[in-house]
Amino acid sequence: MGIMAFILLLSALAIAGCISSPSPAPTLAPTVGPTAMPTAVPSPTPIGGNNGANIQFNYQLGTQTQFSGLQPAAPGDLLYLLQVNVSSDKPVQTSQAWFGMEYKVNATDSIHDSNSSISFVAYPSKIISWNTTSARGEMIFELPAKMAPGYPKPYYYMPMEDQPGPYYVYGKIYGTVGDVQ
Repeated sequence: MGIMAFILLLSALAIAGCISSPSPAPTLAPTVGPTAMPTAVPSPTPIGGNNGANIQFNYQLGTQTQFSGLQPAAPGDLLYLLQVNVSSDKPVQTSQAWFGMEYKVNATDSIHDSNSSISFVAYPSKIISWNTTSARGEMIFELPAKMAPGYPKPYYYMPMEDQPGPYYVYGKIYGTVGDVQ
């Protein structure tokens, strides 16, 4: 009877899953050496943690019908002299191609964009940054003499695909009337 009780106890434990057959020991695959982990190619840490440049754009705007050495403005137009001073907190390649003027002839007119300036006193093509001097220069735009209030609006921007990296200007920077010296 004791043997029978022992067999029933073992059977009950086996059915309940408390007793299992021994499993074979895991086999280890032979190794040749340490496993190589993929390494990331180091890249420079962007200044300020991002690649967006912060631009400071000051300007003065004057108008005339004619400047010495240039054709007079067409009837109904004026020559707008844009004097600029631009600086950046991160290295950005700048040139005269970055400047444009938005304008509206009247309040109901759509916004027009002109970035075809006439070189007067050349604006430099150089890299501006926190540790360089700002870029100063003058440009002349021929635009309508009559404008809606608040226009023309000078801006600093170049399409992203035309900007040399690694730092970018992500949107139009509208200038502030201020010191251009």
